[in-house]
Amino acid sequence: MDVQRLETFVAVAQSSTMAEAADRLGYARSTVTSHLQGLERTLGVSLLERGASVNRLTKAGTRFLEYATDILDKLAQAQAAVTAAAEDRPSSLNIGATASLCTYRLPGFLRMLRRLMPNLETQIFVGSVAQLRDQVGRGELAAALINSATAPAPAAVVRLVGDDDRRHLWTDRVVLAGTPESAAHPQRLLVTAPGCVYRDIAEREVLPRLGRVQVQQVGSVDGVKSSVLGGMGVGVMPVVAVGPQLESGQLVEIQPSALSPVMTELIWNAEVTPAHVVPHLRRLRPPGAPRPDQPAAARAAGGMAS
Repeated sequence: MDVQRLETFVAVAQSSTMAEAADRLGYARSTVTSHLQGLERTLGVSLLERGASVNRLTKAGTRFLEYATDILDKLAQAQAAVTAAAEDRPSSLNIGATASLCTYRLPGFLRMLRRLMPNLETQIFVGSVAQLRDQVGRGELAAALINSATAPAPAAVVRLVGDDDRRHLWTDRVVLAGTPESAAHPQRLLVTAPGCVYRDIAEREVLPRLGRVQVQQVGSVDGVKSSVLGGMGVGVMPVVAVGPQLESGQLVEIQPSALSPVMTELIWNAEVTPAHVVPHLRRLRPPGAPRPDQPAAARAAGGMAS
């Protein structure tokens, strides 16, 4: 039972298909299959249900996944600790994030980093997606948490930050919401600052639906949320920001609401990121992220990591 087979199994468990797992790992599909079969022979059990169109773990596979991820985490922690001891100094990382991610995703992200690298020191810088991409590309920041709807990264950034230097962490559902009164007859669309993904969605997807309404900029996602709760108008926000208010009925979702989901990913510059930190970044996954063997409803509600 070697580490490579464990890593392959975890990638398969976190992927929808064997082909997707192979792409993530940079292996041929036959290699992934060989690693999985070898692990099953060693354990004497089947880890994956056969014949399913998507990867589904057996009960034994679900149980083993807990141990496999823990083993890999411990090995990564050991590597970081040994490297830090050899260098006789703590590792540090300058990380950028958009304003909305600082509020709703950064705390969980930092907890993940601390779990994997307890001695890692971090400094956080706030900027727009364009600014953060540019700063990571130039090496001014080692890494950044950025969010986007569906627009691809600029070609120059793709060359500097390739598929091996990024990690898709979350996909958040986006809603157009307001108080019951303002949602019944929307008169004002509250938006974030230019350059924010939620501003783009509001202008591109929502404004044409609402027709003649006043557009008012109120800064950040938090500004939109507080203004919407104050009855000033309706706004575009991620469910992670307004879930409790939607459940309590303070806010209601305005239909139709098939808005583009917002994806959050970590990008980093391998030239300035400490070499022993990079393997940890490539293995990041949010705590409690649904696995492919869970129902689609649970996947949509909880976000997902790839």
